[in-house]
Amino acid sequence: MITRSGHAARIAILVLLVSATASTQTPSRLATTLAALRASPVFFHGKQVAVLGSIVESRGLYRVDPLETSESPAKPAAGDRGIYVFWRDRPTRSDGEIRGELWDLGRLTEGDPRFATYDFRPLLEATTDGRWPGRDQVLVLLNSALVVPNVPDTATLRSIVLSPEKYENRSATISGRFRGRNLHADVATPLPTPTKWDFVIQSADAAIWISGLRPKGRGFELDPSARMDTGRWVRVSGTVRRDGARVWLEAREIELSSAPDETPVEIAVPSTPNEPPPTVVFSAPVADETDVETTIIVRIQFSRDMDARSFKDRVRVSYAPVVSPGQTPAPPPAPPTWAQTYNVGNRGIELKFARPLERLQTVKIDLLDGIKAIDGEPMQPWTLSFSTSR
Repeated sequence: MITRSGHAARIAILVLLVSATASTQTPSRLATTLAALRASPVFFHGKQVAVLGSIVESRGLYRVDPLETSESPAKPAAGDRGIYVFWRDRPTRSDGEIRGELWDLGRLTEGDPRFATYDFRPLLEATTDGRWPGRDQVLVLLNSALVVPNVPDTATLRSIVLSPEKYENRSATISGRFRGRNLHADVATPLPTPTKWDFVIQSADAAIWISGLRPKGRGFELDPSARMDTGRWVRVSGTVRRDGARVWLEAREIELSSAPDETPVEIAVPSTPNEPPPTVVFSAPVADETDVETTIIVRIQFSRDMDARSFKDRVRVSYAPVVSPGQTPAPPPAPPTWAQTYNVGNRGIELKFARPLERLQTVKIDLLDGIKAIDGEPMQPWTLSFSTSR
């Protein structure tokens, strides 16, 4: 029997759980910089972003350059990859905050039907002599809109992330949700010199690394490696630092804070359909191949950029039982020992075995449920079988 006080306690716990879940959701858009987009296109691929920039039009193409200010007067360095804009609504101004979906054309298949309404031919003729580009070569912002920027003199988390050059080496006090050691993948790159106590804080559509200070103070101690601690609001004071595309706050003080009334920053941007689920597009050896060398390194390539962490404990290698007509199946040898690595460049994993595989055996490699692409799209379980040589 549940008493009235017990019932109230259960309701209170449910409210806390719902609040915690809501407070740790990943934002639908990421505020960032052009430098970060160029440095980490695979992280931002297919995501809605917001950046400050100036629009340069040439031969009907729109390129976004850094927003020229007294703190940042320089144009992109020679060799910088251009980022081109396809508008949802043609803007009436030439600079501001550009919001759209970033896509790396080289990570798409030429003729992808999801992008049939876009004519990329003029862009490709101007950038790659008409050829479909390789990865990281041509970045585009689709369904884009341009709004009046808001970069206040007094630093906020979002203004630092959008315009770090304005606040570099200046003191700032900012508030945000504690997100641990980037446990929710809010930030594209790690710190230049990571330490045990580094953590991320996030507010609205912006997030930033905090370094140099353990997340501990009067009445609280947060663990950067524990998801259960994420969602708590903290106020941090320190100095804004920048190294290339990396931006962080070198902290001096930290205290618990309460959630502010966050100013809405969203606008309606039509969403491009999600990419199809990832699949295996190549393997070596191929399925059911026979007479495979026992010293082989197995390679499996995917159709999408994958979340390398999702392979942990989800790859299984075993030997199939040997079945002879009229006899009881012989027990298979013990599974081999192997090491696996994910190669971002070719979207593939490699399995290297500690010693040669057993001869005249059928080897099974299972990719189990839970493996996913970088955008969280799950892959269906998959199996590869092959037979080893004498």
